[in-house]
Amino acid sequence: MRWSVLSGGAAMLAAAGLLSACAGGGSTENRVAMAPISFNEIAGWTDDKQDEALAAFRRSCPKLIAAPESKIVVDGAQKTIAPGEWKQICDNAAAVKDGDSRAARRFFEENFRPLVVQPKASITGYFEPELRGSRAPSRLFTVPVYRRPPDLKEQPYYTRAEIEQGALKGKGLEIAWVQDPVALFEVQVQGSGRIHLAEGGMLSLGFDGSNNRPYTAIGGVLADMGVIRRDEITWPAIRDWLKRNPQQGREVMRKNERYIFFKDTRSGAATGSEGVPLTAQRSLAVDVVFTPFGTPIWIDTLRPVAGKPGATEIYRRLMIAQDTGSAIKGAARGDVFFGGGTQASDWAGRMVGGGRAIVLVPNRG
Repeated sequence: MRWSVLSGGAAMLAAAGLLSACAGGGSTENRVAMAPISFNEIAGWTDDKQDEALAAFRRSCPKLIAAPESKIVVDGAQKTIAPGEWKQICDNAAAVKDGDSRAARRFFEENFRPLVVQPKASITGYFEPELRGSRAPSRLFTVPVYRRPPDLKEQPYYTRAEIEQGALKGKGLEIAWVQDPVALFEVQVQGSGRIHLAEGGMLSLGFDGSNNRPYTAIGGVLADMGVIRRDEITWPAIRDWLKRNPQQGREVMRKNERYIFFKDTRSGAATGSEGVPLTAQRSLAVDVVFTPFGTPIWIDTLRPVAGKPGATEIYRRLMIAQDTGSAIKGAARGDVFFGGGTQASDWAGRMVGGGRAIVLVPNRG
């Protein structure tokens, strides 16, 4: 589950040219202009390593086959995809030899037809933060990480400020304690993370609900305060300000009332909303009102150059829809999962790209 710290100019970039999801998602009222294209017209198609995308797609197959029929928005209409259709496609995917990029490319060409989404794409990025912590509190590790409270219902629960001030203290809900409140806030924004435990080992955090309070992008709060220009809002800039101003930063973070609860996924990999492990630079968060999980999507955009502020490079590759989030709205909206580590953090924190999205629609059935 993905959120967003962007607001103001950055948020407008992230939403430009997109159609909003309508109430009662999945309605046939959702329409988007799309145009057919041939694979040989897709710039960079033959240069990609489609075997990496195929490996990610295979992870979605058990979910696709077991789920009810899914609907994908195509040009002016919807296509219904039955589990049997997905099974045939997944059987074909299973027959491709691992690491054979040419065979993988041929698989996608034979089982899907590409449609260009006419609104301009808006592509951002996210990653899996890592932080240090412990299963027990100490003078070093004082910030609790909470599991989902058993009395949490659909109604609004305690606010972020109330929780941080001790509303849940003593209820036995702590699954770990960490040192850095900004790092924990970052994990809550990203929706998952990993804690390097002082006792040894790793604790993998997965989204397990929220307090049902409104979400406020703190980038907009900082812009309103005049400390960051709206056209310069990035997560690295926000993080830097929060760390340099710890007391004021805590109050700014509390402007976002939404608080995220976690569970120990006992997994070595981040897991998306589809319920499958995410693949770095191959898993994409999408708006499932338009595009169902498991759908291959080609993105043609620009990515920040690692370690070079302001520099970008062409970024073209086949992704698989395996996650979603509240800030992901529209048929051409995507959020690239960059994985974990410093480089992934840098890419994700500065990624706000345009370009285009090409949806691969199953051509069976």
